[in-house]
Amino acid sequence: MDFDWAKPYPELYKMCKTFQMFDLLNPVKVKYKQLKVFLQSGPECGLVALAMCIGNPTRDIIENLCNTAKLKNYTHNGEMFSINDMTSLASEYLQGDIKIFNGFLDCDVIRNFLLEGGVMLVPYDTAKDNSPGFHKGHKAHWAAISGCILTENDFYVIARHGKVRNIAIWKLKVLANSNRQLLEASPDRIKQDIKYKFPEGGIAGPLGLNEKSILIKYL
Repeated sequence: MDFDWAKPYPELYKMCKTFQMFDLLNPVKVKYKQLKVFLQSGPECGLVALAMCIGNPTRDIIENLCNTAKLKNYTHNGEMFSINDMTSLASEYLQGDIKIFNGFLDCDVIRNFLLEGGVMLVPYDTAKDNSPGFHKGHKAHWAAISGCILTENDFYVIARHGKVRNIAIWKLKVLANSNRQLLEASPDRIKQDIKYKFPEGGIAGPLGLNEKSILIKYL
């Protein structure tokens, strides 16, 4: 048994082989855009995910994104808790159709968007292994979704984020459930000496992250 379909993409093949992801042996359809990896430093996960989508994630690019976000009062230290601000920043640096998606991610709209080659920026809570977790928003993080795998029984997304070098493969429904419970900022984060920029209404409000993501269709 082998994952022949993944061999053109060494990072995908490695992940499938290492974790023996037998559900992905014979996918119905795969769509994947390779993104370069970059590891974050501090609370800049959203900026790093965006830099990956731009296509050349370097420290200079991320510093440029951060400086722009600071000038526009989107952030204090690189954090991005407003879906509107994140979308506006993405629109400045990416050419294409960029818009906010409001709603539960595990739906035909998102599945079709990814199968047609779209890329997404998605906020979610991280578990200890950096997969989608459930902490009411206390571990909020950003990932770039640049591919999908449709099987007979399920739908998976292919993700990159700033905490690890390897790609991640998650079930869409798990990511969707994590995204929909981003309800509050971590009390520990609020108590820190570092100042964070939160949108009016908090991360669960209409300007926040709960059940929101960004759709990117490149020109």
